[in-house]
Amino acid sequence: RMYRAGTGDCFLLQFKRGTTVRCNMLIDCGCILGARADFLPVIADIKTKTGGVIDVLVVTHEHADHINGFKLCADAFARFEIGEAWFAWTEDESDELANDLRQNHSKLKMALQMASDKLTKLQADKHYEHMFAEEYHQKAMLAAKEKFIGSVSQLNNLSMNLGAAAKGKVPSMVTLFKQLKILKKDTDVYFFSPGELYDTLERLPGIRVFVLGPPRDPKMLNITEVKGEHYEKRESKSNKDLALADVMMGKQDDPAMLPFEPEYELTDANAVVRKAYEAESWRNIEHDWLYSVGGLALRYESSINNTSLALAFQFESSERVLLFPGDAEFGNWQSWYDWEWTVNDAGEKKKVDAGYLLANTVFYKVGHHSSQNGTASAIGLEKMEHEELSAMVPLSFRKIQSVWLNTMPNDHLCAELIARCQGRVLFSGDRDVLMKNIKTPRVSVKKSHEATLNALNKVFDGKIYVEYEVKS
Repeated sequence: RMYRAGTGDCFLLQFKRGTTVRCNMLIDCGCILGARADFLPVIADIKTKTGGVIDVLVVTHEHADHINGFKLCADAFARFEIGEAWFAWTEDESDELANDLRQNHSKLKMALQMASDKLTKLQADKHYEHMFAEEYHQKAMLAAKEKFIGSVSQLNNLSMNLGAAAKGKVPSMVTLFKQLKILKKDTDVYFFSPGELYDTLERLPGIRVFVLGPPRDPKMLNITEVKGEHYEKRESKSNKDLALADVMMGKQDDPAMLPFEPEYELTDANAVVRKAYEAESWRNIEHDWLYSVGGLALRYESSINNTSLALAFQFESSERVLLFPGDAEFGNWQSWYDWEWTVNDAGEKKKVDAGYLLANTVFYKVGHHSSQNGTASAIGLEKMEHEELSAMVPLSFRKIQSVWLNTMPNDHLCAELIARCQGRVLFSGDRDVLMKNIKTPRVSVKKSHEATLNALNKVFDGKIYVEYEVKS
């Protein structure tokens, strides 16, 4: 069951034997731009459906569109009985690499926040209106600045504030969830690492759980796109600007950390030059270095996406797979092929890999809300060849940031997905609006597939969820 709070992930999986529910699993609860009022009906439905018992809570990564529902409605979630919670290894505060990653992410987050605040203040103080007052294209230049500042602000708001560092360590999501009293003292907490296989879980009899990602290799975490392996060409990425981060954090005693070389800085020795520049605002560039925060924001967002806990659930009896990759981007997907797992197949040992899992996938939770780089192509979707493949897309224009509108839904990806699923695709948002954005001049969708899609989705018109049953 996928809930319709907006653009964000909130999935309830009920594993059954016959009509008896053996395990209630909740994967994430978030919605970008979501408010408490958006989540309360969702939580009420989850409670009705589960009887207030969540056997397994899975938290994929720290972006707001996956976890802000927990924070906004902590009191409601605190009343659930949660048996155990699964997190990626990146949330293990005893893991040195995980602590380093969180420290780095925190540093970038604070730099992004401070730069965003400075740019927003410049806008509020009408700095740019004054700067462009005499320019021929004043309105266009002002609009460009406003759009940039708005985009940075939106990207900044995507990440949750997990709290201040204590004793040199940035708190993990586990600490946050305990502070919110969602996780209790008797809640079992597990950290999953790539390459692990769990096939004897008491709460999931007859189910294999393959841990695909996130990778432990920092280089893989930073790979968001590869030419020919995503669904839309984009401009080349900028590197993480740690120098900018240090400047924003006030570490300006080191000349190497300054945004400009010393010889380009105005001092009292060249007061005449300073006076000339200060007299004409268009000459000033003291704020221009802040604009590099755009690259920082994009890289920061993507690096968090690649820390997604990516899981494949397989029915032992039929080998059918349910794939939940969170918001994994290319580096996460590619790292899945580093692993082989040994399974027991009718009493015999058999080695399997990521290609095998994708070929047996009958349900795909579409990564990163159908963006162009949230689903790998040749090593991802093109490997999903099962005739019963179906998919859910957590995307709604009712709640979405404007900076995502040029990537979601990606027409090439969605058209290919609809074709492979033969129309068995469910949306969390208004399908008419989404389909208009999918059926562009670049792609085509079969009428029969669209008819199947409309029929499946129509059943849930007016409901706060869409639902799909997969037989084992």
